[in-house]
Amino acid sequence: MGKNLKGAFIYLGIIFISVILVYKLPQDSYSMIQYIVKPIRFENSVLNLSGLVPLIMLFVGIRGLCRLEWFADKSKLLITIIVLILVMPAMRGTLDMAKTIYLSNLNNEMRSIDFKDIDIKISSITDHDVTMNIKLELTDYREDMSDFQIRMYLPDSWTVYFNKKFIDFDESYKSFGRRRPIIVDKEISVQLADGITRDNVFDSQWYWETFEFELFNNIDSSKLIYHGT
Repeated sequence: MGKNLKGAFIYLGIIFISVILVYKLPQDSYSMIQYIVKPIRFENSVLNLSGLVPLIMLFVGIRGLCRLEWFADKSKLLITIIVLILVMPAMRGTLDMAKTIYLSNLNNEMRSIDFKDIDIKISSITDHDVTMNIKLELTDYREDMSDFQIRMYLPDSWTVYFNKKFIDFDESYKSFGRRRPIIVDKEISVQLADGITRDNVFDSQWYWETFEFELFNNIDSSKLIYHGT
């Protein structure tokens, strides 16, 4: 193998690893690098350094490609643009394909469902209860239809506020498979525990917490993990 070809494989491999590190894990809102380099929380802010490692790897990969003899007389800006616009999207597309194959072949109809987007908001807080709006956009990678229900597990820090560990959604949901979207838009009111005030909830920094959503039916179950940051 020639020196240039070997170097191209090495530097493209470094770029590919940087893409893998920031790619969202199945059934999880975190990427691999976010588990390795976790956010640093202060009293009123969060410092997220997880993007630095992939960014440095991307810089090393592009710089290495630019220094190869193949590209010695080529514009470094052009090489960078090609990597960002063509090479990295192709790498992400490869990971998308791998995830689709993996999830569609699982022998568990609930684990074939992944979330595409999620939004949790508190719409109102009174002295007696909290009203939350939960929006989930799910994708089912299997071919078959499924009926399922949803249970939302509250963060450990919230159990003292509501005397609840989880909330069951009343409705039953249906998946038609084949990557068709499943939209869940739910408003839930939860009664506050005795002695808990609205200030306790305001001061809880709930938006940094981790929520788990269990999808289940009579056959299978699976959990989707959403990290507030």
